[in-house]
Amino acid sequence: MRLKVVALFALLAIVIAGCSSSNQKASKPAPSPSTTTATTTPKTAIRSGELQVIVGSANGSSPCEKASPKPASPGQVGAGGGGSEANADAESSGHGARGMVQQLPLTHAQRIELEAQMQQARAVVARFPTTASALADGYDKSTPYVPCIGAHYTKISLAGGFDPSKPSELLYDGTAPDSKLVGLSYLVVHHNGPPPGFAGPNDHWHQHNANGGLCLQGGLVVGGEDVSPQECADRGGRKVLLVDVWMMHAWVVPGFECSWGVFSGECPELGGRLGGTAWEAPESSKS
Repeated sequence: MRLKVVALFALLAIVIAGCSSSNQKASKPAPSPSTTTATTTPKTAIRSGELQVIVGSANGSSPCEKASPKPASPGQVGAGGGGSEANADAESSGHGARGMVQQLPLTHAQRIELEAQMQQARAVVARFPTTASALADGYDKSTPYVPCIGAHYTKISLAGGFDPSKPSELLYDGTAPDSKLVGLSYLVVHHNGPPPGFAGPNDHWHQHNANGGLCLQGGLVVGGEDVSPQECADRGGRKVLLVDVWMMHAWVVPGFECSWGVFSGECPELGGRLGGTAWEAPESSKS
């Protein structure tokens, strides 16, 4: 029961708080935060630890950025570290820059392993083309549709470990029965750092623990990391840290090979309207 509740909280968190990134495996120590600040203008990239966000890859013109001009979580995107409790000030220090993360090289053995893992992940696409097929297989709707990251459906029984062929979360372009699959998400409960994932250094696990964590009311997220304890209490919730819950997106659906990267926290092609679909005009532009 505890695993179910914690994992469900974490999945719902994706919608409200967004994503922070870490490319470290469980056996590796986390990199030291970069000293790059928001006022610095690097020539090629904004660096956070070993990750670099390519300058100019996010310029405000993508559907995601138009629908959600500012990420809700300090470590939501790119190479940000703001999702972890230790990096709650990541936004002010310049981490979490939106855009494409520069890919790090893989060894020959890593490429062979990653190819096999990608084949397993892409096989999921044919099994769950719509939300109706996800519900029929035991996934539950966990969030409404949210620009940049989709509507989340989760199967808690799969949150105990990482398996490319068994994502604990499925991402859709809406919540109607015929809404289409746009991506996969792996939610894993793992102690002492992020779990092993896809081969190589480019799979970016994330958490939602900045500013005391999320505002939760039972199994529902009623506020993101930016909400204060008092604001959370006013909404009937409480702030909760999810220290051992890790998440990772995998944009492997044909037609949504998102241009910021297969493991990016956000998909720039996913615009639309919160609570609606990816194909509606953003709420702010409606009359």
